[in-house]
Amino acid sequence: MARSFEEALTSGKFLIATSLDTPKGMDLEDLARLIKELKDVVDALGVSDNPHAMMCMSPWAVCRLALEQGVEPIMHVACRDRNRLALQSDLLAAASIGIKNILCVSGDHVKFGDHIDAKPVHDIDSVHLLTVAKALAEGKDMAGNPLKGSPALFLGATANPEADPLEPQLIKVDKKIKAGASFLVTHPVFNIENLKRFMNHVKQSKVKVIAGIRLLVPEEASKYKDGSYPGLLVPDDLIEEIKGADTGKCMKLAGDLIKEIKSANLCDGIHITAPGHEEKIPDIMKAGGL
Repeated sequence: MARSFEEALTSGKFLIATSLDTPKGMDLEDLARLIKELKDVVDALGVSDNPHAMMCMSPWAVCRLALEQGVEPIMHVACRDRNRLALQSDLLAAASIGIKNILCVSGDHVKFGDHIDAKPVHDIDSVHLLTVAKALAEGKDMAGNPLKGSPALFLGATANPEADPLEPQLIKVDKKIKAGASFLVTHPVFNIENLKRFMNHVKQSKVKVIAGIRLLVPEEASKYKDGSYPGLLVPDDLIEEIKGADTGKCMKLAGDLIKEIKSANLCDGIHITAPGHEEKIPDIMKAGGL
């Protein structure tokens, strides 16, 4: 296997990551094919944990599939669905099968998902989860009990440079970095000036930042505006621009943003998402000059 995600991220290379949603069911055939297509063009593959509170296969299974295919996964772990016991158990189990990279997230509220009567747990939040995971790596559980063998974990968290106002987001990010986040994966960015403002704040730390790039598509335009996707803050003028746009135009918009971020040397890499259109990720990369 090529060098690890951690090694690639700390090498100074402009890192390319993407993410996939796990299947709603048992069929992994299409996902395995897609992982095979992506493994030679990305440095890491994020695997979502019940994204938007939609019930899907647990991410560790797809992370294991990615490892078997030769690409290093970043396993998302959401606090929404588990208490502190289950979260710690899952981190230990993941590490035992070779999953090292963990993205700690709080998780979207169940009202956005397909099990709206589910009870959200949120025993701890993403900041606390980082603290817990760091303690596990140092040989103790959340209650201070010693472990017989500790997991090797590379911890990350999310951030949203498009937040308005930005200041509360920066306070939360500082807490995440202090709690043990070595890397940040941002929500999709659309305004380069917002990303610059965010980077000016976090550059004082050693945290690595991977900027989110999302393929926007016209059939989803209304959902971008009505808050169906929490944390996705798409400017109104961009929503208007993609209405009626063809696939080529949508990919060009994402590609142009990649070029702008890379040429400005703003951050350490990009994280491409294209929900429902993951087969377009290589084309988005080409559009971005990668």
